[in-house]
Amino acid sequence: MELELRFFATFREAAGGKTVVREFEDGSDVGDVLRALEAEYDGMDGRLIVDGELAPQINVLKNGREVLHLQGLDTDLANGDRLSVFPPVAGGTTDADAAADADGDGGAIDPDGPAAEPPAEPGWVRREVAYRGISRRLAAHYLRNLGGDLVGTDDPAEATRVDGDGWRATLAAAEVTAAASITLTEVTASFAGEEAVLEELLPKFRRKAMRAGG
Repeated sequence: MELELRFFATFREAAGGKTVVREFEDGSDVGDVLRALEAEYDGMDGRLIVDGELAPQINVLKNGREVLHLQGLDTDLANGDRLSVFPPVAGGTTDADAAADADGDGGAIDPDGPAAEPPAEPGWVRREVAYRGISRRLAAHYLRNLGGDLVGTDDPAEATRVDGDGWRATLAAAEVTAAASITLTEVTASFAGEEAVLEELLPKFRRKAMRAGG
């Protein structure tokens, strides 16, 4: 079967690129793939699986869904699946923690409250934007179309976190008063990322959001 493997930050450097398409034996699971990656890439050796379990503080997503919320290393894979592998992040907040929060298990991200700041790599910058007249689901959909992976869910309506190549974003929505008796949904997106990446990403996101919001 053929799998699309997506790597981020230091794992991207170890793999020599962002995306790798590879063949694996039919019936392979997440553990089989990660063990193969450890054997092939020096920069991943011993960093993906520890004592027979998924290494702490790394984040592995199958088609945008955190495998810790599936069957962990035993999660089955099928032809055409996408596996995204994130290393630990700096600052004490892990991708795994954020994925749990976005999936409703950790409770730190409130989809109807302020947008929590996403974890950042050293040297990354932060940006925050807000648009009225679009939904959080639509914002997540746009960011996924711009190359991001939904974290903790594969449903844009549930997404509060989207991670891309060189950037991460959290989403929150609130009702705001536009006129005396008119309220609109305002979506706030908080970004962390490489400055050059955000300079390219944010105008694209803005164009999509402005078209939808009128």
